[in-house]
Amino acid sequence: MALRVIDGDYKRDAQTGKALTVQYIEELLQNAFTALNTRRGRFYPNKSFGSRIKELNREPADKYAFIYAAEALDGLDGVTVKSAELENGRAVISLLINDTEGQVSIRLENNV
Repeated sequence: MALRVIDGDYKRDAQTGKALTVQYIEELLQNAFTALNTRRGRFYPNKSFGSRIKELNREPADKYAFIYAAEALDGLDGVTVKSAELENGRAVISLLINDTEGQVSIRLENNV
């Protein structure tokens, strides 16, 4: 089991102070969020890690968001991009994780 991460920090139980854990599907969603939020080419030592989704500046933007998300998540076993939509300055990526649906939302820096 992995530890729960929210906004880059480990989440702890308010009463005990122990780090909270997540189940397998939620761990993969956390990993997807990290990969989509990291700018591709800026992570050392693996320059292929991350996504170009925050660089969206071409039309049709939804299709490019889908392609960039699929590129970023290619190495996550059992994770498939189902769709990508742009809403209010965010990219909402719907995923299939071993036949379970999940969603990741990434704030974009530019408004496509």
